Amino acid sequence: MQTARRAGFSLIEALVVLAIGGMALAIIFSIGIKAGDTGFSLGRRAMDAADLDVSVNDVRVIFRSMVLLPARAFKADVDRPVIGSADELEMDVVMERANQCAPQGWAGRLKLRIESSPEGRALFCILGTRRIKLLPASAKSSFSYSTDRTSWSSNFTSAPSRNQGLEELKAASVWIRFNGASVDIVEMASSGRPEAWIRADEGL
Repeated sequence: MQTARRAGFSLIEALVVLAIGGMALAIIFSIGIKAGDTGFSLGRRAMDAADLDVSVNDVRVIFRSMVLLPARAFKADVDRPVIGSADELEMDVVMERANQCAPQGWAGRLKLRIESSPEGRALFCILGTRRIKLLPASAKSSFSYSTDRTSWSSNFTSAPSRNQGLEELKAASVWIRFNGASVDIVEMASSGRPEAWIRADEGL
């Protein structure tokens, strides 16, 4: 006499299949979560790098937008000099393009200053009462200046000395360096063609 075979799984077989499936799903989900965390981390790093690149370019734009007069064209009773120290740069600018500090074509007086904030030291752009954080800075961060890119100083002014006032009309230029927490920016500001600074009421 033959016995009929059962169709389907036994309870133990079903439990084994469910356990194996659960383990497989757990492995898949753990891999997916780790991959998602890695993706988000890479995305955050990419965004931080992009923000840093934008801020570095903005600082370069500000340096190049500096109004720097040739020494002989400078009038002490009319013009304001560029004044630079190790932790601050004050100058008149005409923005060559829009940036975090001001729109393209904006003209006026601004300061770049290294200050301490609740988040740490940083480079700020200051326009009147507005303060815009540009770049992180460290305890060793500073500005330095050079007219020949060989010798550097922690102080600079575009106001001419008495001897410079007797010289012929020459173009002026200065190299500016900002040594930040993670960047080292060097850019040149120039007066451009000195003839452009001749005033109609002067016989230069």
